[in-house]
Amino acid sequence: MQGAQKLTPLDASFLHLETPNTHMHIGGIAVFEPSPLGTGRALYDGLVKAIAPRLDLIPRYRQKLAFVPLSLDTPVWVDDPDFDIGNHVLRAALPKPGGDREMREFVGRVFSRQLDRRRPLWELYLVEGLPDGRWALLSKSHHAMVDGIASLELTTILLDVEPEPAKQPFGVSRWEAREGPSSMGLLINSLRQRVTRPRRLLSAARAVAGQPGRLANALRDTASGLASMAEHMGAPSSPINGKTGPARAIAYSRFPLTDFRLIKGAFGGTINDIVLAVVAGGLRHFLIARGVDPDDERQVLQALCPVSIRDTTERSALGNRLAMLLVKLPIGEVDPKTRIAAVRRTVDRLKARKQAVGADFLLNLAGFAPSTLHAMVARASLRQISFNLIVTNVPGPQFPLYCQGAKVVEVFPIAFLYDGQQVAIAIFSYLGMLNFGYLVDAHGMPDVDVFAQCVEEGLRELVEAAQAASNGSTQPPKRATTTKCTAATTKRTTTARNTAATAKTTAKRVATSKRASTAKRSGARNRST
Repeated sequence: MQGAQKLTPLDASFLHLETPNTHMHIGGIAVFEPSPLGTGRALYDGLVKAIAPRLDLIPRYRQKLAFVPLSLDTPVWVDDPDFDIGNHVLRAALPKPGGDREMREFVGRVFSRQLDRRRPLWELYLVEGLPDGRWALLSKSHHAMVDGIASLELTTILLDVEPEPAKQPFGVSRWEAREGPSSMGLLINSLRQRVTRPRRLLSAARAVAGQPGRLANALRDTASGLASMAEHMGAPSSPINGKTGPARAIAYSRFPLTDFRLIKGAFGGTINDIVLAVVAGGLRHFLIARGVDPDDERQVLQALCPVSIRDTTERSALGNRLAMLLVKLPIGEVDPKTRIAAVRRTVDRLKARKQAVGADFLLNLAGFAPSTLHAMVARASLRQISFNLIVTNVPGPQFPLYCQGAKVVEVFPIAFLYDGQQVAIAIFSYLGMLNFGYLVDAHGMPDVDVFAQCVEEGLRELVEAAQAASNGSTQPPKRATTTKCTAATTKRTTTARNTAATAKTTAKRVATSKRASTAKRSGARNRST
């Protein structure tokens, strides 16, 4: 339609799943070295001047939502005639000392607020007050706009690969808002599409019928994927699930990418397999710290892992091109080597059974329904395809990036929480580091620091096992460090053992007392006789 672009079924699903407590925005923190532009207003003006012309390459960032009357169809993107970059590029400063704690508190406040649907669905904060003259950019975009891969492509447009800012092909912005359709125009266009849709489906069916081999393969893959998804319906309740509130908190971990390559060299698999094994180990330690037995079969946790299905021609396209894998995490495995082997088997089996294809089929099938029914399907599907947490891994560049001459030092990704979730993990690799970002419900998981340390312990176990395997040893080296996670785990284990020992001693005392009492009564009866 002229001046409007319809949301895909998946993009619309992220709108329908949003509630006052479940915010569907994602983002990240990029920390920079001191800028040659200086600080304060000069840095802000320089950023706005650099960003404005580059938005011509990503027009979605100047578009807002328009809704079809009576919710008869999915919303559309239209140009915002009142677009003002000052409403989206904002300034902030951390209180002293400007460290991780202050940054995390600021990000938690920003991510606790929903984006305004009357405007383009994104914000970018220039954050100053970091130590040593450093500063940061905090991005926040609605998931209906971008997925993780598309967000990465936008970053490469906004940033430079050389310290000297690029002058071409950006130049001066020539953008002018196109006139969007009226509400009545949207309604008429939706009705027209519904009348012509059967004819278009018939034409598509005729085209596919001319390629029977391709059709058979597609049907087989889809059926196999749907069957695989059906096996993973339902997930157990756990300490990382519960009522989701509006407040958010974050924490993050910094890991050398060399650690993951060491593990990969020792045990095989992909970097993503190792990430899931690390998360499984971290969850095991966290459950123990919470006093939950991870070896209980009822505590098997299931992770939703978004999978990009973009091809090379879609690298810079906006919107979402995602399918999903539902991976049962082997938190009951004590041995880290066995844990990573279990992850590899599970992921390989899901890929072989085309589970991501089945998920993509369901999402696209929902697109044939009116918007109101689409919303109901999206929420119902989420309840049926149950999972305990999101784990998403987005590969980043391994070369330095710059913004107005300032080098990007580190990047931390931020995911989102579905209803009933209290933690989501996003992973981003950049310049030899693999950084984990943990977004949590601020009230449901106040001990996010312990959770982060438990995940760090999960990696430490695998690194030690890989080092031992490289040295030909069957036993990993003894650990010399103690974290809150290991201390909590040890304390819980010791307490459980002490409780069991106390209960056993008490039972013996009670039994002895009963025997003595019985013997005493028996002796008294004998004397009276």
